Amino acid sequence: MRVVVADMAGFCPGVRRAVAMAEEACRDGGVVWSLGPLIHNASEVDRLQKQGVRTVRHMGEVPGGAVLFRAHGVCPETFRQAQTAGLQVIDATCPYVARAQRAAQRLKADGRDIVIVGEREHPEVRALVAWAGGDARVVESPEEAAGLPEAERVGVIAQTTLCPGDLEETVRVIAGKVRDLVVTDTLCSATHMRQEATRRMARGVDIVLVVGGRDSANTRRLVTVVEDEGTEVHHIQTADEIEEGWFRGKTSAGVAAGASTPEWIIKEVISRMEELKPMESEEGTEERAEPTPGEPGQEGAKPASPCETQGVSQEEAPLPPEAPPAGGDTPVEPPEAQEEVYEETLKALSPGDRVKGKVVRVSPEGVLVDVGYKTEGIIAIQDLAVRYVQSPQEVVSEGQEIDVVVKSVDDQDGTLHLSKRLADEEIAWEHLQKAMEERGNVEGEVIQEVKGGLMMDVGLKAFVPASQVERGYVSDLSVYVGRTLTLKVLELDRNKERAILSRRQVLEEEAEALRQLTWSTIHEGEVRHGVVKGITDFGAFVDVGGVDGLLHVSELSWGRVDHPSQVLKEGEEIDVKVLRVDHEKGKISLGLKQILPDPWNKVGERYQAGAVVTGKVTRLAPFGAFVQLEPGVEGLVHISELADRRVEKPEEVLSAGEEVKVKILRVRQQDRRISLSVKEAEQEGERDVMKRYMGDKNPGAVTLGDVFGNLLEERKAEAEAREKAEAKVEEETPEEPFSEPDGGLSEDGHEAKKEGE
Repeated sequence: MRVVVADMAGFCPGVRRAVAMAEEACRDGGVVWSLGPLIHNASEVDRLQKQGVRTVRHMGEVPGGAVLFRAHGVCPETFRQAQTAGLQVIDATCPYVARAQRAAQRLKADGRDIVIVGEREHPEVRALVAWAGGDARVVESPEEAAGLPEAERVGVIAQTTLCPGDLEETVRVIAGKVRDLVVTDTLCSATHMRQEATRRMARGVDIVLVVGGRDSANTRRLVTVVEDEGTEVHHIQTADEIEEGWFRGKTSAGVAAGASTPEWIIKEVISRMEELKPMESEEGTEERAEPTPGEPGQEGAKPASPCETQGVSQEEAPLPPEAPPAGGDTPVEPPEAQEEVYEETLKALSPGDRVKGKVVRVSPEGVLVDVGYKTEGIIAIQDLAVRYVQSPQEVVSEGQEIDVVVKSVDDQDGTLHLSKRLADEEIAWEHLQKAMEERGNVEGEVIQEVKGGLMMDVGLKAFVPASQVERGYVSDLSVYVGRTLTLKVLELDRNKERAILSRRQVLEEEAEALRQLTWSTIHEGEVRHGVVKGITDFGAFVDVGGVDGLLHVSELSWGRVDHPSQVLKEGEEIDVKVLRVDHEKGKISLGLKQILPDPWNKVGERYQAGAVVTGKVTRLAPFGAFVQLEPGVEGLVHISELADRRVEKPEEVLSAGEEVKVKILRVRQQDRRISLSVKEAEQEGERDVMKRYMGDKNPGAVTLGDVFGNLLEERKAEAEAREKAEAKVEEETPEEPFSEPDGGLSEDGHEAKKEGE
């Protein structure tokens, strides 16, 4: 059994837009309140409810937050209520419905009586009545229109999903009762196209299943369209309603769907039909029926309205009481010879042909393209791009040359249906195949974050797994939406329409190229800009151009650093000096303090022997204590200089972090050594106190030096001898207990150094 799916089955652009807006509002686990069911499909409403779209009957049930106005639109008072309540409004009103609302306001402001043609209880029509001031008349048929009173000035608008033929008949009746009539075209041409596509499909199959909610007006009209063609039809909402007996004796079946039917339900129906098809029938295939001639917004795309019949403006134009009869003068045929020459200049086009064309007109509903055929081709908005677009102007502009694929050619009137999307996909497949064979790159824009990765637009929809987005793990993929990425092709399967891409491979190639460049140009002694990639106890690893170098903790500062995190943080950009480069081992040693001012350069100017200064004890050793005079400058207090008594351990006198006064005994700037004494500093303090005391008591008195002069001289000689001995010990004792770090050592080697320290 052959299965045919009518063109334009499923969501119309307005419904698709409303669903997309609802899903976006709930993306991060939020809740949005839909004023009435978002669409006329219970299954889809249930699916959206699980995502956070809650349905309420009226504004009083909205507790707060965001309220969504569905595609049918709402009255002006509802907008005011939402504003007063401080709600966030998500207006998903269909653009066609919004245009009808503006037309109702405009006609009312013009002082006209308003007549709305449509279903009286439909939400869209009820809202239109409110936009028209509340006193508009609603008629559902030509018979109701005949009961209208005669009037002077009347404006007519229609429910957007009304059949053009029904509107035309109703307007003809109204025109006979009104002297000054204005008709505003508010019909959604996509609805008419859906009905005509269904009608055409019904003529070529034995049975038709119309899928959609039973409360959906446009779905019920599709059922009527099929019945008018004399074809067996069944209106179903889900695949579970299909009965096997329907297909007995049938060789072909068609599927049509209303504007509120999601694609996943249509696929379930088709799958169920394939399961139930009679065994004796020929192997089933699914195909798309040819679309209806004409596209939204294009001239000649639908039966002429009364306004068009009289040759006046489609938007608004006065109608005389009677419309002229259909038909007209028969056009004069060109001479046979001229006709042959004319036909030779035209292209012969068939479905599937790919041709170039020039955009000649862009409207909100579609695009006209000149491809050298006897008529201009039509591109519907859904055939412009692989992604959803709200306006054709997002994709093309007048005068632009584009590639298109012929979808169908109407043999009766020559209407040509084209698709830029199909052409883009064909070109993209060719481009991807070539890139895969030649290991080249492709570029695309991220259009959506999906489960497990990103969906890309590369002329067709392609997938990038989460593991192929970066060289490392990515926790939030949403930040990539809207970005253009350079990618490699991992896998292509055109039969399955599967394209898998990788950004990680591109990044790895770029990193390898940068690494090779760095190794070929780096040399010892130069200063490089880098980024701190990681911090350990023994230092930090810095990326200096695709290569990580080790910045040991001892090379961070001229002063003592207990841990690298005191100086650096991951991701920080710094300048470092290259100390050593080992190409064989692939190791680079870096220094930070080497590009900073060396405080020892001016130590001789700031610190003189004999001066008493204040310092901070940084660490204790068995042979003494190290005291920091300023960052980067430390001196040693030998254990013999800690006190005027014997000291077994420095901890008996000092502790790390303590501030202490010390006397400078010697300064050896070239050796970066300063000898200090706590004992001498204390004695200096005692002498100062004694001098001040003696001076205050008897300024002219004899000093202790006068009395004990010889004894002091002896003591002085003994002190000098002791200093010489201590200096000898100090020279034999290493001030830094750890050796100079080797930047080429492994991490274990540096740990060993740390233990030695």
